[in-house]
Order: sequence, then C-alpha cells, then structure tokens
Amino acid sequence: MMNGIQQCRDINECLVDNGGCRNKATCVNNQGSFSCLCQPGYVLINRTLCQDINECKELKNPCGVNEECNNTDGAYQCPCRVGYYRPGSNMNCIDIDECKDNPCHVHATCINTQGSYTCTCKSGFVGNGTQCVDADECSQKDICHARANCTNLIGNFLCTCQEGFRGDGFFCQDVDECSISNTTFCKNLPGSYSCSCPLGYHEEKLACVDTDECKDSPCHPVAHCLNTPGSFSCHCPTGFNGNGSWCRDVDECAALSKPCHPLAHCHNTPGSFVCICMPGFMSLGPLCVDINECNAMNGNCHSAATCINNVGGFKCSCNQGWKPTNDNGHGKEGFDDFNMFTLIFNLLIFCYSPHRGKSVSLWR
Repeated sequence: MMNGIQQCRDINECLVDNGGCRNKATCVNNQGSFSCLCQPGYVLINRTLCQDINECKELKNPCGVNEECNNTDGAYQCPCRVGYYRPGSNMNCIDIDECKDNPCHVHATCINTQGSYTCTCKSGFVGNGTQCVDADECSQKDICHARANCTNLIGNFLCTCQEGFRGDGFFCQDVDECSISNTTFCKNLPGSYSCSCPLGYHEEKLACVDTDECKDSPCHPVAHCLNTPGSFSCHCPTGFNGNGSWCRDVDECAALSKPCHPLAHCHNTPGSFVCICMPGFMSLGPLCVDINECNAMNGNCHSAATCINNVGGFKCSCNQGWKPTNDNGHGKEGFDDFNMFTLIFNLLIFCYSPHRGKSVSLWR
C-alpha cells in the first residue's frame, strides 16, 4: 500500500513447477498470466502439454524417392529404403546391386531388381536359389531312347546308345553287324548278332576262335585242366586217381607194401604220405635211428645215477652205494624225452644211501 493506495504486481507463474508446462514445453511469463510454448516439431495440447508431431502422417510426401519416413521425437528422418543407398549426404537414394556380393548359390543365377534381387537355380539344378542341388534327369521316364543308357551329370545328363545301336541317344538304331561280315553263320539280332560256331569255339570279331573252357574250372578242384582246340581234358595229379572230373586221394600207406622204414609209422596225407619214426628214434633220410638220450644232461638222471642208452629208450641205474625206491610213483618232476611227435613220461624212482639216510629223485 502506498499513499493509502494498494499496489498490485505481476506473479511469475513460471517460477513454480515451470508454470505446469510439460514435455519439453517452455513457460513464458506475461503480465497477469503465462503461456506454454512448444519447440518446433511439437504441438501444444491443453495449453500445457507439448505433443510430438508425426510429420510422416501430417506432411504430404516429406521424403524423397526411394526413401522412407521415420518419425522421431520432435522431428523425422528420411533414410534409404532396403535395397537402396545414398552415395552422398545430399544425393538421392539409388539401387544397391546385391548381385555383386554373390548372394546366391554357386549353381544359381543372380538377377538384380529395384531395391532387391532374385536367385534362380541354373538349368540342371533345383532349389530356391540360395540352395541348389543337382536334378537327376535320368529319374524321369523316357528322357532317353529306349535303347539308350542315361548317365546323370552335375547339372546335366548324357544319353548314350547301347552297344549294338547307334545314334545320339535320343534316337538309337540297330547296327546290322552281319552286313559287314562274309560269314554265312551270322544272324543279326536287336543290338547284337550271333554266329553259329562249332562246339568248343566262340565268335570274336566275326571269326570263330577256340573257347578256353579251363577258365570256368570245369575239372575237379585238385585236377589239372588242359585246354585243347575245341575241347579240354582233366587230369588228376600224382597221389590221386580218377578221370579228372572227380579225383580221389590214394592211400599210399595201404596201397604200397612197405612205404616206410620198419621203425616208422605211415600217415596218409592228401596226395601223398609221411613217415614218422617211433618214440626213441629220429629220422635220418629214409631211415629211423636210435636217439641216445644219455648224451643230453645224463638223460636227466639223478647225480647218483648213471644213464644207460638202449634201442628206442634209456634207463637210469643207481651208482654203487645207492639204492632205488619207487615210493613217490611219477612224482612232481621228471624229464622229457622228445622226438618230433611224442612226449615220453618215465617213472620217478629214488636212490638213497644206506649210510647217509638221504633220498634223492631219479628219472628212468
């Protein structure tokens, strides 16, 4: 109050809570009031709230060709669409040639389009372009001539006329082999021909040649096959008898009167025989001679015994002052008398000294 007159002054509403202005709004005080101002790209709602303007909807074609509009807070952007790029900051968006980076399968063809590309499998392949596999054309019916063989290749196929036919594989015609032969035995057949060669012969290059029947092993497994012109013969080997179609082993041990030495046993084998000397003898050529077992380690006799060799064997005899005993039978130990086929076990005896009262083992 001044001179009895009450004075009024403006209240700055902006000092308290930004005057109630929200969302990036600026409070502007004025005499007796205030106002909320929005930044560019915003619109004032209810006098206090700034709301973003979606320029992509509000503006008509805000972006250029091949650009797309992206609304942002208080503004908008115009980036290039997918499949396009901007060579410079002030330049228009142009198409990207994706085919330069070979995005397709190795067996596919890349075709660039505006803003995109396509992958198409090449001829002879199937798939979506990013994956291509070989197409088996030979699995299709009648793709080649009925007298042709179809061979599948990577990305392709091949038709080849069968033997006895000629053509490109899509059309095959029979070859008349007999037309190039002067023989009267030739008969043309579809894809082939036949020649009436005599028994034991066959046709090769329009001529009759001998057939080697021995290649098919017509004889007995142990027989020898001999090929002859137009035929063959089978012969049993030594030690067998028969006609070659069959062969039977000859038992020489029964067929021969004295096949082996008197001190040997005869054993028949397929196609032959072997002579095995009796125990205590060893072979020396066709002979069987006695083995002197006493030559090796005294025949394994006890140290108080003497080894005495005899025909086909040996014995251990206690020395003077020692006496044999049979108390232990065969015993736990012994000596081995070997020839090629027989293991000889001898009885265990004991020698003891009546004076010392000690028993020791002896083999005989």
